[in-house]
Amino acid sequence: MGGLAQALVEVVGPEHVQRDVTPFLTDVTEAPPGHADVVVRPATADEVVAVIRIVHERGLPVTPVVAGYNVAGLAIPRRGGVVLDLTRLDRIIEVDRESMYVVVEPGVTFGQLKAHLDAEAPELVYAYPFAPPFTSVMANALLDGLNNLSLRHGAMGLWINGLEAVLADGTVVRTGAGAVSDVWFGRAPLPDLTGLFVSTQGTTGVVTRIALQLQPKPEHRVRWFAFAHDLGAAHGAMRALARTGSFDDVGLMTWPAGKMLFGATRGLVRDDGEPMAFLFIDVTAASAAELAARVEMARQILHDHGVEPPFEVADLLKLVPKYAKLAELPTTLDFLLDFPGGGLSWVGSYGPGDRWVAGAEKGLALLEEAGFPPFLVARPMAGGHYFVLRFVACFDKADAEEVERVRTVMGRLADAVLDHGYVPYKASADAARRVLDRAHPGFVDLWARVRQALDPDGRMNPGRW
Repeated sequence: MGGLAQALVEVVGPEHVQRDVTPFLTDVTEAPPGHADVVVRPATADEVVAVIRIVHERGLPVTPVVAGYNVAGLAIPRRGGVVLDLTRLDRIIEVDRESMYVVVEPGVTFGQLKAHLDAEAPELVYAYPFAPPFTSVMANALLDGLNNLSLRHGAMGLWINGLEAVLADGTVVRTGAGAVSDVWFGRAPLPDLTGLFVSTQGTTGVVTRIALQLQPKPEHRVRWFAFAHDLGAAHGAMRALARTGSFDDVGLMTWPAGKMLFGATRGLVRDDGEPMAFLFIDVTAASAAELAARVEMARQILHDHGVEPPFEVADLLKLVPKYAKLAELPTTLDFLLDFPGGGLSWVGSYGPGDRWVAGAEKGLALLEEAGFPPFLVARPMAGGHYFVLRFVACFDKADAEEVERVRTVMGRLADAVLDHGYVPYKASADAARRVLDRAHPGFVDLWARVRQALDPDGRMNPGRW
């Protein structure tokens, strides 16, 4: 550690080297506190390279972080060393309106990107998850998160056309078309080295810029809420809607989300006659006639699967303004982030649609057995090729007994989704261990070889995978 702080100061300036690491040692999850020695905030890719080389020369761990709101403890430093705060790298470098992509740095937020596209390229859109507007666009893509266009286009890792990254020794690499061309139009036809940085949780390098696909903005849109009284009906409707290829988004939340939206926190009870879940459905089209045809098709599908007739979000908001939080993305879901005690955790997973109902029922039962409401978020992905199961728990971080219950049930949920053929995404360290315990030995061996080649000392975001 001798001279580390001074060496970092010479790169970024004294105001961007912080010895008080306390704010970076915990997050909203049940994950135990970490430890670190110093926080450094570079502002450019060149400064990131310089910092990584300083850390490499001293053999110290480095933990990259942006907003720190990933709900898996992935940005908590585990072995000391340097916290690399990337929030100052916040430039939108390029919007290519012809090839429909944007190049951003890690500190670019969902709110920032939406405002920029609305002003500079209003015919194009990115996609947004149920995550706060101040979270990182890049981090969500690198962690294979989902978004409101995942029904059509799949997990966010598939939206990456290429990237620039700094390896553990300070080497700079580029992947995708941008490694050869001056236009980052896609990943093909080069060897797909971009995948070395997707879902690897910062263990293979620090990405300093990323090219992400944009989509044309539809001319016509209707957004709906529809209520389902059992999981079978909800799944049947989601599956049928997904397989038409005609809808932008079909998602689900179970009934606790609705009660929490209105301020309820404890003792949640589903009353007789209340729906089990609500679906949010996005119907878009290039013409009024196309929209009318899709609306008619969607109504018929919902009816055929026993889902109640939908409400247009615009009409529902007139009656219930609080639903605005779910109507427009990106959004801050205050009822989750402001839960008394500040605790939030989940196990999210992707897997086969034919096991969705059984997996959902098992996970909800585990939540209730542990004393938590049966809170599930789900959607079909990539045209219905696979589905999401995400089980959510809010809790009081100051209550040691409740924290331990959360920790236990999250482990049981990770096992439950794996039992049903689902694989956790944004996997916590505990979930990742459970994944690797079940993985094909050839996969585990190949992953170990990749890690050894790119980070032989295990210093890049240690404790992950």
